[in-house]
Amino acid sequence: MSSHTTREIFTVPHTGLPENFIPSLPDTFSSSGEIIHNARNQIRVYDVNGQKVNVKKFCIPPIVNRVLYSWGWRIPKAKKTFLNAQEIVKRGFQTPKPYGYIVERNGWMINFSYFISEQVLGKKPIREAGFDKDLIRALAAYTAKLHESGLMHKDYTPGNILYSVENGKYDFWLVDINRFRCQEKPISLWLVLQNLMQPFHDDEPLKFFVLEYAKVCGLSPKIYFPVWLIRHTRNLYDKTKRALKKLPGANLLLGKPLKK
Repeated sequence: MSSHTTREIFTVPHTGLPENFIPSLPDTFSSSGEIIHNARNQIRVYDVNGQKVNVKKFCIPPIVNRVLYSWGWRIPKAKKTFLNAQEIVKRGFQTPKPYGYIVERNGWMINFSYFISEQVLGKKPIREAGFDKDLIRALAAYTAKLHESGLMHKDYTPGNILYSVENGKYDFWLVDINRFRCQEKPISLWLVLQNLMQPFHDDEPLKFFVLEYAKVCGLSPKIYFPVWLIRHTRNLYDKTKRALKKLPGANLLLGKPLKK
């Protein structure tokens, strides 16, 4: 660590992890653990005294966001993920148990940050389930409870919702929870419409999911049309964005964050 680099380190008491495990991660991360995700951010899994630990390293943000994080106008991603995890658990829902976070600064500027949590085992993302009506029905009821509790995963995609099933009972876990809404009142209908389009891209499972949600909440089945419209608008946006990324110099224009 250079003389200009500082670290904000927070560790939950009684995690069962060695005292120096979390504080040493910035120095050992690149040469330890098992990589399970390697893109803009990187995730490694560690076996620590028989305990599986998940460490997510957030990249250095693009310059505009970096300034916002550095000046305190936004909470750094690792810290925000940690706080969201605490709130999700507090309200009776499931997410990997948070163990701590690290935020690095180079001078006054935000650098890399790390979120440390348990590595949950025996769970699968809902994208692996296919068009399973029982699962979708259970997910609709679960989503309604989330919204009623004032919680909304802003990236409520098939890879960020994990599930397990035992004796016909489905349990759900939320991951990648940096972008998350926590409020004291139920989620508004406009936000609900945007959120419902996320778990399913294809029309058949999307329609079944939205109609089941409407039944649980006592809403009109007509809410399917605006959700369908938002979904297809988003599909078009994603397709256009993918095409633009192929243009020369696109990465520079998009302000791609730094990797290390």
